[in-house]
Amino acid sequence: MHLGQLPRLGASMAYNVQVSNPASRDLDEAISYLTRELCAPGAAKSLLDAYEDKLRLISDNPLLFGVDIDVSEAVGKQVRKCQVKHYGIYYLVDEKESLIQVVAFTHYLRDTPTIIRVRQH
Repeated sequence: MHLGQLPRLGASMAYNVQVSNPASRDLDEAISYLTRELCAPGAAKSLLDAYEDKLRLISDNPLLFGVDIDVSEAVGKQVRKCQVKHYGIYYLVDEKESLIQVVAFTHYLRDTPTIIRVRQH
């Protein structure tokens, strides 16, 4: 499953959302883990639905969620975090281009600052 760029769902959506390949893989891995390892396809569907709902919310309100200080300091950019169950959507906002770039989707127990820093280089 690769979400790539989500289509605009209506005139109210001010920002386009682009999901990076690594962030798309993060989501795929989370869904696969829930489905295959935990045998919980319902939980996987619930996570995917919540993820998609949050992306729509971010698109409509890109500054709604706060800046993650640890991640932002690690990568030298202002990275925002939106909580989705036990995961976080980490994203950059380009107000000039009306663009949201999702850079990671990680479980809260992972070392997200390091993961994103490595991906930026």
